[in-house]
Amino acid sequence: MTYRVGVGINSFDDPKGLIKILTNDRLYDFIDTFFIFEGRYKERQDPYLNDPDYVYDIKSIYKKIHLRVSNNYSQIEKRNWYWEEAEKANLDYMIVCDTDEFIDINPPVFESSLRIIDKRPEKCYPIQTHMQDIMTMFRPRLFKAPFTFRHRKSETTISHGSLWEDYGESDKEIINQMYAWFKDHEKRDRYGNQLGIPGITMWHDKQYRTHDRIIADRVYYDEVKNR
Repeated sequence: MTYRVGVGINSFDDPKGLIKILTNDRLYDFIDTFFIFEGRYKERQDPYLNDPDYVYDIKSIYKKIHLRVSNNYSQIEKRNWYWEEAEKANLDYMIVCDTDEFIDINPPVFESSLRIIDKRPEKCYPIQTHMQDIMTMFRPRLFKAPFTFRHRKSETTISHGSLWEDYGESDKEIINQMYAWFKDHEKRDRYGNQLGIPGITMWHDKQYRTHDRIIADRVYYDEVKNR
């Protein structure tokens, strides 16, 4: 069986980060569609540091990109867009990847993992992520169709930190389902590193972000909790 897998990317002014994701040939050949929503969150004021038209040049090179561009949406609205598009496209799986991250896969091993997941009821699965050479941890980054869940605004927690079934109207939370994987799989390797599903690994890396951009990100995170 050949799976149709998408990657959902929430992007703002990070051309090198996007290119690093897309130039991994093993990943690019495996993925069906890269859903990229480019734009500054509507709660932010900091300007672009790069020409904002760069993303159109990238799209002209990488034909698997499905692009939307706007500075008028909140973070959860941007992230919910790629769930909506994945649902419309009838994809089997989605990977979430921001532009300060990149992905590597071993296609045969990853496909084997997806065949195992096919038989499981959970919709969210952990991916091992290397955090800037500081630690290795699992994160909820792989999701299984049907994509009938959405982020919803919260006044008390980070809004995009949870996904709720039935378009965000029910009390069934999706992200915590990733822990079910560890009921019958190892949670750590012999060195103490947290594990995820076999065949895919992510890296969290801010090397392409300027000092000013990192500060602006931090101000936004501190001031806008229900983002």
